[in-house]
Amino acid sequence: MSKRNAVGLALVVVAVLIAGGLVGADGGAQAVGEKLILDNDQVAVFELVFPPGFRGEEHAAVANEFAYVLEGAFTVVTQGRGRRVVRPGEIEYAAKGTVHQSLNETRQPARVLVVLVKER
Repeated sequence: MSKRNAVGLALVVVAVLIAGGLVGADGGAQAVGEKLILDNDQVAVFELVFPPGFRGEEHAAVANEFAYVLEGAFTVVTQGRGRRVVRPGEIEYAAKGTVHQSLNETRQPARVLVVLVKER
């Protein structure tokens, strides 16, 4: 994968995660905090902070994706598998193309390390 495509993949993933239309439990717009930690030919690694009440849009994973919870908890709703609450120290995996949605149904932020494994 070229560096240009790698950066493009990283930007697509972040755009999906923080896309417009995210709505908090109080009806207000919610912004996801994101920090790019590493982006090379093999992986893109982000630290994301899902605010309380966060409701991400349903989307298909653009790469094989691992989400490791550092603090807080978030819920993943995966098409065909239902919902799962992911807590600190736990990992959620979504294969490329898996349709899913991330939610933070708690009153605390959820800090998550997301690793995207790029195709070569």
